[in-house]
Amino acid sequence: MKTKIFVLLSVFLLCLGVGCQKKMEKAQAQPAPVVNLEAEKAAVKPVVDQWIEGMKTKDVESFSRIFAHDSDMINFGTDAAEKWVGWETLKESMERQFKSIDIDNFSIKDQVIRVHKSGEVAWFSEVLDFTGKTQGKPFTVEGFRLTGVLEKQAGNWVFVQFHASMPVPGQAVKY
Repeated sequence: MKTKIFVLLSVFLLCLGVGCQKKMEKAQAQPAPVVNLEAEKAAVKPVVDQWIEGMKTKDVESFSRIFAHDSDMINFGTDAAEKWVGWETLKESMERQFKSIDIDNFSIKDQVIRVHKSGEVAWFSEVLDFTGKTQGKPFTVEGFRLTGVLEKQAGNWVFVQFHASMPVPGQAVKY
């Protein structure tokens, strides 16, 4: 009796193993879906450009649509205190900035957008010049550097990280 149970169990496990192996081979044999990287890049560009437009129009709702609402999203601005973790802290900062800064004009240079071969992640870099007023006084910013990462969530491209910086004259550290 024990021998029959052992044989039946062995045959069952063998069949299970062969079936699993064939299933894995079939899954591996299927080619990965082809992603049209140029189409994805074209879909990312208006989202990146909307970041700038949102700054000009002071439209927090526009930002809300293009940023992930992840609690662990991290973004950096140019000032030492400008580190925002999560959508809510970034939103609060934007609302404060919009009350005191008016942007008149933006000029985008050297914009580069790349999309991962999966079609699910993209990153960009660009250099901006802009003018505006803060506390009633005009200002000009040249060479503002902006980089970021976007992710496709629920079929939409959204920012999951950005970093802004200002170049310093010369080298910060000689090398």
